[in-house]
Amino acid sequence: MSKTVNIIGSGISGLTAGCYLQMCGFKTEIFEKHSNPGGLCTSWKRNGYIINLSAHWIIGSGKGSSFYKLWSELIDMESIKFHNHDLKIDIQLNKNKNGSNIFHLYSNLKKFEKYLIDLSPEDERTIRQFTKHIRLLQKFDLPPIDKKQSLFPTLFNNLKKIKYLEILPIVYKWSRQTNVDFAQKFKSPFLREAFSLLYDDEKVKMLVFALPLAYFDNKSAGCPIGGSLIIAKKLEEKYISLGGKINFNADVKKIIVDKNKAIGLIYNNEQISNSNIVLSTADWHFTFFNLLNKEYRNKDTDELSKSKKYEVFFSSMLFSIGIKKDLGYLPHFFRFPLKKEIVSPDGTIYKRLEIEISNFDEVIVPKGKTLISVNLYTKNGDYWINLRRTDFELYNKLKNDFCNLIIDAIGAYIGKIKDDIDMIDVATPATIQRYTNSWKGSTQGWLPSKNFLSSTTCAFNLKEVKNFYYSSHWSTAGGGLPVVIKNSREVTKLICKNNKLKFIF
Repeated sequence: MSKTVNIIGSGISGLTAGCYLQMCGFKTEIFEKHSNPGGLCTSWKRNGYIINLSAHWIIGSGKGSSFYKLWSELIDMESIKFHNHDLKIDIQLNKNKNGSNIFHLYSNLKKFEKYLIDLSPEDERTIRQFTKHIRLLQKFDLPPIDKKQSLFPTLFNNLKKIKYLEILPIVYKWSRQTNVDFAQKFKSPFLREAFSLLYDDEKVKMLVFALPLAYFDNKSAGCPIGGSLIIAKKLEEKYISLGGKINFNADVKKIIVDKNKAIGLIYNNEQISNSNIVLSTADWHFTFFNLLNKEYRNKDTDELSKSKKYEVFFSSMLFSIGIKKDLGYLPHFFRFPLKKEIVSPDGTIYKRLEIEISNFDEVIVPKGKTLISVNLYTKNGDYWINLRRTDFELYNKLKNDFCNLIIDAIGAYIGKIKDDIDMIDVATPATIQRYTNSWKGSTQGWLPSKNFLSSTTCAFNLKEVKNFYYSSHWSTAGGGLPVVIKNSREVTKLICKNNKLKFIF
């Protein structure tokens, strides 16, 4: 008889882990508090528009990435339509070059290289070395994915990975060097400012910039037409076709532990579901501080909860504005400095705005209209979560007032839009936390540490509780869908190993 697994959460972690476990012979059941799958990978409808919370580009959408192989183990990637942007983003700078203060970040590496050299011939050597290193990264499957084990797995894997020594110096250097550090290599003041502002005022590791650029150039980081929920629905179909079962509107309250062994869970109104194994793919903090009793926490979980080793990734505020006219002449993604700083009710100060124009996707935007999206990061997501709980009326007022400031700032840059607005939707950290239990309304788990390649202490299992496993974007700093599917694969391999079953891939 197949061993049973209760999976908490039908986000991409839960769906992918469910698929892998079903394929390996387990009988699984997913418990999801929401009425839809996807977790943070979701979208919703408002007045004819589809609002996309995440997955604005998915690594592995095309064949130029090892993640394509992972996705293809579970779903037919050719059945999903992706849009590959020629231009990643336009950034307005303070400095001018050739009569323009706009820096274009092109997705095509050859075009981007030529553009940079045209801007600054004196930096040609630095530019060509930069693009040469990205092209070298493109020759390798990153990350390397282990397939079926050979008779001599250790020797086989070590031999296979020897070839990666060629890129080790680049990966090592760029995992420590930030975009601001790299910017100082340029002689051109324009390029120095442009690279310093790639992530607004944040310092981000160069590997975080270089790897996606490699994927964009390979057309393997496209945007799913129709929104993020498309991916979740495809995985839901696959999971159900494999015999899996999803219980929607099933709010898990507790993991049942008997004699230090996980034996099931309690959901909704004290309903019980027993199982041989419990896998939580839900929010990390919710799992360890709500679903498990205090005695099962350890030094690692306590340190993580106090952000001693890793900081929580920023919380998000998403402003979505529907416009009754076509603004498709604007770049699909651009950032500009504000004439006057905007101060959020939570205290965050914004000096620039990033705007996404989604007219390239006719599924999510009605014909002849425009969807404008502004995603603002904050480190004070708890402000919105607590305010909604304690003073809902004030929460709505401040949220709407803040939105009006954003609309005014957009109008000051692209022209008046207030009279043409026919849809407004604002998702705060409280919205995200309410629907997904995501700690502080964070969208990507942990921020990478100074050592970009280090792993978190959020292990796949807990030595204090047998038959309990955990996997999600919180399992690896940086988060994101590629991390999620790789972690689901790895935790399934571990469950198979501990239950003397073969992992089929």
